[in-house]
Amino acid sequence: MAAYYIFCMRFGLVDSLERNAQLKTYDGVHWHYESWDMDVALGNKNDGGIAYDPPIDRNTKLPGSITTYAFSGRSDNSDGTRATSNWLWDALEAWPYWANTIVPKVANALYNAGLTYDNVSSLFDNEYASKWCEIMYNVSGYYKYILSGNSDPTWLSWLQGSRMTHRHWWLSNSMDYYDAKWFCGDYKNHRIYLRANVTEGSNVNITIYPNKNAYMSVEKDDIL
Repeated sequence: MAAYYIFCMRFGLVDSLERNAQLKTYDGVHWHYESWDMDVALGNKNDGGIAYDPPIDRNTKLPGSITTYAFSGRSDNSDGTRATSNWLWDALEAWPYWANTIVPKVANALYNAGLTYDNVSSLFDNEYASKWCEIMYNVSGYYKYILSGNSDPTWLSWLQGSRMTHRHWWLSNSMDYYDAKWFCGDYKNHRIYLRANVTEGSNVNITIYPNKNAYMSVEKDDIL
């Protein structure tokens, strides 16, 4: 459960928490998720087009909207009150042990098992994207979003080519954010050391201004 949640958050799989996945077993003992419709990811919204900068979570709303959330299964009324929300993910996110212990531990285990930005980008670029020339993206998009859509112009925003540059940027920022949030992965490999001469008993205030939405941790005298 936690692994699938992490997968959806890191990759912005906005249509996969509520649907487009099955919990399956082939032997009655080992269970796993099987997903589909995973072109709705990395900043895409459900009805087509890139809409979200990284990172996103279940509280992210469609830019300019007061009712529509990025992830399916949650919506608000026009007065700001909650209209719908998935009770399972609501309950898990509200459970401190899930948020502060289970998810970070699983996220770190996944990182150690190979779920890193470098590995994911290499897999996307070398094992999939590079197997298709640009004309194949164009032909595929033409068939799927123009011919199959009966020339409906609302499908044109799905014609995005390989998205390699955008994919690198989006995934890098999302992975960095969640590494920091869950204190795992590559986040622990980057530190800034501050040393100062301070008179004993004096008060020192240090203010840090991040250049983007981020989590940070501070360690003082070997205490995190």
